[in-house]
Amino acid sequence: MPESRELRPLTALVLGGGGPVGAAWTSALVHRLETVGVPLSESGVVVGTSAGSIVGAWLTMEPAGLPTVPAKMRERAAWHARNVTAGRGDRTLLRSLAQDTADGPERARRVGRAAIAAVPPISEAQAGELWSWALPAGEWPRRLRITAVSTDTGLARGWSPADGISVAVAVACSSAAPGVAPPVSAAGSTWVDGGVRSGTNADLALDPQWHGGGAVEPGRVLVVAPMPSADLAREEAFLTERGHRVRVITADPFYDQPHDLLDAGFIDLGAEAGARQADGLADDLVQWWNEPIRPAASLG
Repeated sequence: MPESRELRPLTALVLGGGGPVGAAWTSALVHRLETVGVPLSESGVVVGTSAGSIVGAWLTMEPAGLPTVPAKMRERAAWHARNVTAGRGDRTLLRSLAQDTADGPERARRVGRAAIAAVPPISEAQAGELWSWALPAGEWPRRLRITAVSTDTGLARGWSPADGISVAVAVACSSAAPGVAPPVSAAGSTWVDGGVRSGTNADLALDPQWHGGGAVEPGRVLVVAPMPSADLAREEAFLTERGHRVRVITADPFYDQPHDLLDAGFIDLGAEAGARQADGLADDLVQWWNEPIRPAASLG
């Protein structure tokens, strides 16, 4: 008779993309929620996409450093501004991506090719130098997954410690916004922003490879995203249909256009908005987080 295997209920935190300003908003919201008693750092899986990968790294590696993220993102936004002044990149590509309603790997490959044409790819070493200053030091936590999209296959990958790259390289891959930041050549492919597939990639929290090769017991998924999207709505339905309790937090309006999320002038506004929104959500989220999850089951 096969040995029984315990299934543990999923507890996942999904952190979505949104440029430097989105990272400032997310970091402030997450830090304030932690402060008032929502232990997001105890999530069994943390999935970070683009800006969310930065916040996910701080939350899982050095949560006390979350308040430093807005200042670091101000410098990142200034980096974007210098690129614009120097005529590097093609921001129209990022805007057209937001309007492209196609789906699937072929679209991702098409966007990837355009991204490579707009900004030459960088190496792993260059990617590490580009991002290591903005991230905590230390080992990559097993529960952190950082999403990026292969320009060769059009498929998403959730980078983990087993992949043999640094957190900084993974963040560089995940935040390689087409036309705005350089794609990264690593692990036999060239990678672009995880947002090319989805701004949140919340469905990847159920990837069997992240759970010892098997399914997970229905549990709790909290999605924090600076921007709402059709992808997010589909992913919420996908998770709910499989029995998970899902909560979604998107930013209360504090910016006018998506490209404002690259503007250093919105960093402080974003951080203030994130902290304020967390205060308004705190009591409800504490109660939601502490509701019992269905007890773990065993498979014979």
